Amino acid sequence: MADTRHYMRIVLTILVVLTSVNLVGHAQFQQPASAQSPAPPRDQAAPRESRGTSGLKGTVVAADPGKPLRRANVSVTSVEPAGIRKNVSTALDGAYEFRDLPAGTYRLSVTRSGYLPLDYGQRRPGELGRPVDVGAGQVLDKLDFALPRMGVITGRISDERGEPIEGVRVLAMRSLFSNGRRTLVPVVSAEVVTDDTGEYRLTRLPPGSYYVMASTTETWTVNDAGKEVLLGYVPTYFPGVPNAGESRRVPVGIGQQVFGIDLALIAGRTAQVSGRAVDSEGKPFKRVSLNQEIRGFDFASFRSGPGANVGADGSFTIRDVPPGDYILTAARMEVDGAPEVAQMPLTIDGTDIDSISLVGSGGGAVSGHLVAEDGALDFTTVRMTIGPVIRGQASPSVLGAFRNSGGFTQVKNDGSFSARHVFGPSRVQVNLPSGWMVKSIAHDGRDITDAGFELRSGEEWTDVVVTVTKRSGQLTGDIVDDKDALVTSGTVILFPADNQKWFESSRYVRAVRPNQQGQWRITTLPEGDYLAAAVDYVENGEWNDPEYLTALRDVATKVTIPEGGSTTLHLKVVVPKQ
Repeated sequence: MADTRHYMRIVLTILVVLTSVNLVGHAQFQQPASAQSPAPPRDQAAPRESRGTSGLKGTVVAADPGKPLRRANVSVTSVEPAGIRKNVSTALDGAYEFRDLPAGTYRLSVTRSGYLPLDYGQRRPGELGRPVDVGAGQVLDKLDFALPRMGVITGRISDERGEPIEGVRVLAMRSLFSNGRRTLVPVVSAEVVTDDTGEYRLTRLPPGSYYVMASTTETWTVNDAGKEVLLGYVPTYFPGVPNAGESRRVPVGIGQQVFGIDLALIAGRTAQVSGRAVDSEGKPFKRVSLNQEIRGFDFASFRSGPGANVGADGSFTIRDVPPGDYILTAARMEVDGAPEVAQMPLTIDGTDIDSISLVGSGGGAVSGHLVAEDGALDFTTVRMTIGPVIRGQASPSVLGAFRNSGGFTQVKNDGSFSARHVFGPSRVQVNLPSGWMVKSIAHDGRDITDAGFELRSGEEWTDVVVTVTKRSGQLTGDIVDDKDALVTSGTVILFPADNQKWFESSRYVRAVRPNQQGQWRITTLPEGDYLAAAVDYVENGEWNDPEYLTALRDVATKVTIPEGGSTTLHLKVVVPKQ
């Protein structure tokens, strides 16, 4: 029984991964999503850090009033060469220093309790950081940070009679482009619940406009015309409405504390959920459950919910389900057999749902081989993931479950690879050594480089051909003002002329900021026709939205990237059309 519960938790994690969508990478020189995998599992050796003669140093202060901040955590991550990551803490005077670094391109970031995290070169929260280039034997100084205070929203949650409710989950949400559409996305990863007085405190908020949402699974019984009725609370938005369209935004400035964002939860009826739950062979699952997940911009949170046993005929009934959004889930793992999983999103609004048909899948299988053009490639250095695209950095538990279900696949010496139990909407993702790029991925004569797929239970794909090359394109340049003077700020956005390639995780869409010399560079680009635009400011990830790219299209500069060629652009700052 304990093993079953453990496996259920693992499978639930897998299922959550299946619903995630990867956002376009935010780092300069980042491999496109179709050619990039999540971090390797723990048992794969990390790249060995090389020792060099370069250094980086600076100070960390509070933006207001400018006092030095000790105990701030400063991290440096290498872009080229890859595989270097170090952390130091600031001293009493706010100073930090990194020594013995190889020459290369780095990213610096800092975190400190009570303050917003910041990347080097950010002029405001939400902007991309700037890369730092350092030469051999060079020590760069004055790489300073001024950390802004975090924003805070506080308030009180009560019931329909004004009494405080303890244990209510409260979220701060923003309207962002995610999962192919503009939607409300939670932006704070910490679990925030009300205390015994109904008070809550949402912290670590960057400046912006927020929607505050509160929810709880608490239920109670009332007498309605002599009949006992079980009630729960509907997820409620500030100032006390049942849907986001009627809610009121809460503006928060840098370091601002906003008080008095109170709301009363709205009562609603519980419901009954019933149907059949069987695996891919028509055999009944043992149990189904309704679970809740919150997938934020760079985090996920999960809660188990009500469930029920499944009968011999596959039927189930889950009673007294409080209002809310759920994932109906069933899973099974035989000791020596393949996993079977099933899921279905459900919204409970007090109306019974019956005749549900929940059918499991054992996943499919994918095999093929890697072909390297233009040079020798040690195939054993390549890591492949065949499965759902994971947005952001996955947790170790997700990586472990993903790997055991066919996710991480190491290419063999002869270039062959295979993966079993491939569940849900999937893509072939390849993590390559520096300088290499995915040129194409094909199956049965069809190009699937930029296309997702979903295998039926037991379906097998053989002879998937992944072609990689060193002949990738490169785009370099600078940003100038109206007088052709060099601009060291701004952001360059590169996107394809073909709007059919404007989608999240598109390997054709990139964003980059110039280094300290005002130079920028984008590598591993597929050949083709592109548009490039330099803007003064854009929020991280805004280029995922096709509407934003449409606003840039008419003011962007056309550029063609040849196969294996390098092109230089001098861009002037433009303003997207409204």
